[in-house]
Amino acid sequence: MSATNSPQWRLRLKVLPIRFFTNLGFLIERFAKPRPPKPSKIIRIPRSILDDESVNGKRKRKAKNEELVLQVYHPTNGDQRNSLSQPKPVVVNFHGSGFILGHATDDARWARSITEYVDAVVISVEYRLAPENPFPAAVEDGVEAVLWIISHAEELGVDPHRIAMSGLTFGVPMRLGEEMRSRRQLSAINNDWKEIPGPYVDPEYRIVFIAAWYPSVNYCLSRAQRRATNVRQDKNLPAWFTNLVDNCFLLGIEQSDKKLPWLSPGLAPAEMLKKYIPHDITIRVCEWDELRAEAERFRERLTSEEVGRQGVGIKVIKKATHGWDKLPNPKFQWDLSIEEEYREVCRDMRNVFYTHN
Repeated sequence: MSATNSPQWRLRLKVLPIRFFTNLGFLIERFAKPRPPKPSKIIRIPRSILDDESVNGKRKRKAKNEELVLQVYHPTNGDQRNSLSQPKPVVVNFHGSGFILGHATDDARWARSITEYVDAVVISVEYRLAPENPFPAAVEDGVEAVLWIISHAEELGVDPHRIAMSGLTFGVPMRLGEEMRSRRQLSAINNDWKEIPGPYVDPEYRIVFIAAWYPSVNYCLSRAQRRATNVRQDKNLPAWFTNLVDNCFLLGIEQSDKKLPWLSPGLAPAEMLKKYIPHDITIRVCEWDELRAEAERFRERLTSEEVGRQGVGIKVIKKATHGWDKLPNPKFQWDLSIEEEYREVCRDMRNVFYTHN
């Protein structure tokens, strides 16, 4: 049974006005002081590797010769040429909003925190949105971006052995899933995985850290099941909205496909988690969030003897609702409590980049 019977055009009509007001909200939020930075560089790469991919070979879409846009943020807004002699770590970021809303620049303040506190390059991916492009389109775009960054690391001035993945809200499961799929893509070189074709990419890379913000890691759970776990039912996101998110993102997806590890990493086999997930992960969840329980269960599984990822930490943001760091601020002043959370996560990231490696 698929996630929804609604036609794509009807879902799009529902999403378009929400996108308009969301974009307007982010535009207004940019006036909060201090102002978020603009990308220091915008890169457009051809989308070519995985446009014809399907879910378990069941669904094909017409290939499109579209460009994939990458928003690049350099430390102190410098040019990457300044770091060619000493390549910097790179953080590949995927914005939130359930794969149906938003833009790569929505995370400009988070990107600024990384460039300032970590001294790393941030590359934020403008992936395709649902319902026009449902799963696995966003995952494919993540794969495209990571493979391109690895193969162009020298010209970007980044170190392919110090890659972190970052995402907000629903960007987290996509980020985890694309990590797995990118490694499968690279493993095709060694004939480990023959079902995913692609051009040669240097396999000498390493993803060393994940910064996960209020992640969704188990799409086999219904929204009703998720909402029931929230300790404050009155703080759940509106049911009509979360249902719309799932109907758009999972358009055409069968129930059995929801177990795919690049959609629901929380259900991935232990051997796959041990092979593909880095040892160091920092998770932030909100106290009053329907996604908190599954994130905590995922953390327990990662740190279990079965998987053995002891470097996974989790922190609950007290009295916070889902997307707390993206809520409108009527004072037009950046919330310093959010800045402190960003700084703490950056501290973990920097420790991995510059101490463990």
